[in-house]
Amino acid sequence: MKGNKGKKLNYKTLGLKCGLELHLQLDTQHKLFCNCSTAMQQEAMMTVTRKQHPVPSELGEVDVAAQYEYLRDRTFNYQIFRGETCLVELDEEPPHELNEEALRIALQIALLLNCKIPEELHVMRKTVIDGSTPTGFQRTCVVGTDGFIRYKGKRVPIAHVCLEEDAAAIVEETGKTITYRLNRLGIPLVEISTGLLAGYNPEDVQEIAYLIGIVCKSTGRTKRGIGSIRQDVNVSIRRGARVEIKGVQELGLIAKVIQKEVERQLSEAKPKEETRAANPDGTTRYMRPLPGAHRLYPETDLPPVPVTQELLKQLKDTLPEPWTKKLARFKRRLKLSPDLARQILRSDYLELFERIVEKNKKVEPSVVANTFVSLVKDLKKREHVAVEQLAERHFVEVFDALGRRKIVKEAIPELLKYLAEHPEQSVGAAVKELELEVMKKSELKKIVLAVVRDYPEMNRDKVFGIVMSRVRGRAEAAEVMKIVKKLKKR
Repeated sequence: MKGNKGKKLNYKTLGLKCGLELHLQLDTQHKLFCNCSTAMQQEAMMTVTRKQHPVPSELGEVDVAAQYEYLRDRTFNYQIFRGETCLVELDEEPPHELNEEALRIALQIALLLNCKIPEELHVMRKTVIDGSTPTGFQRTCVVGTDGFIRYKGKRVPIAHVCLEEDAAAIVEETGKTITYRLNRLGIPLVEISTGLLAGYNPEDVQEIAYLIGIVCKSTGRTKRGIGSIRQDVNVSIRRGARVEIKGVQELGLIAKVIQKEVERQLSEAKPKEETRAANPDGTTRYMRPLPGAHRLYPETDLPPVPVTQELLKQLKDTLPEPWTKKLARFKRRLKLSPDLARQILRSDYLELFERIVEKNKKVEPSVVANTFVSLVKDLKKREHVAVEQLAERHFVEVFDALGRRKIVKEAIPELLKYLAEHPEQSVGAAVKELELEVMKKSELKKIVLAVVRDYPEMNRDKVFGIVMSRVRGRAEAAEVMKIVKKLKKR
């Protein structure tokens, strides 16, 4: 096929069809099939080494993707962590009972996605021999089917919601040896698979992924941070090939990945069905053949799990507020602009935002929202601040101080920068260290008068700028402008 790189693509004419698989870690105390912690805070204490081999399914078939991985003849090293890894992860002990806490969260997500809930859940094994699990398979169970969400007046099909164990995280790859961390293996996650998404452009598909993510996060029980959410995207076009793209780390990268995959298929004479891995720039690289239909088989070490009507009633009675109502509430009650309301709804800080504005009635919700959706991003991107060092307590303390008038909102950027560099410090200590105590009105007036006297011909806006540079986060901009206007007539 001849490519169209650089030209605007007509996705309807190209017959673009997509499918999404979203994987979100659940915020539970223990792993899915054992009592190990999900905190991932310990240091590795030892390593074990394994090789893996494919085995035939119950029908005697060997999965083509498993056979491909086996022929690569790789060796896998597994790091073990005290309290975060046990014999279950190492396949030296049968799995324990399914984590009830994780099950309840997954069922709520399935209900929020309008799914039908099976009367009985069956744990299955999915063949995986890329080394990401020492067992050679991943345990998974379907908790919801035939659901939907609404987008632009249409019903977007949700094929199924699964509760499954997360895979181990890769540390390094040297030649044919790969090292994995086993503390992530077994953390509960939900896998949400859409039905066929036809008639949508890449931006639509990305927006659908955002909406599904918002539904999941509305439970307040999904983890956030690097690696806690991952997306796989299936892409095909007319006269092209179905390609599964694994490991899109950011929701905002989905549209770009789809666009570049379409361009890649258009540029190749014979696109092949295959599995590809996503790169950070939206391009992809070959990974392995597409898996076949013989990957799943029953987990014989675990009995079926009944889902009672009593349990479903409890879950339905405690479902969180739908995202549509939350969005309307943010605009109506919190006075957020439509754009800011949508941005905070998508933010990883959504739950923290709601807690802060509920606790601090004297703090403007728009200030809190802008801190999370704009300021934190700017600090990271433009000033290279390690914002990942900022804990929830830092934000809580900052807005507590703002609500008690111990600081002004103009001090927030400097405080967050300092706390990212000194995460062990309290906000109170940071305020003293940076000399960001709120300036008295009389002192502020003296500074404005001095600037007006020193620069009698300067206009009001320039006087304001000089004063703001001198007070440096110790006075509100609105208060400074008010005084400037009184003392400077033009």
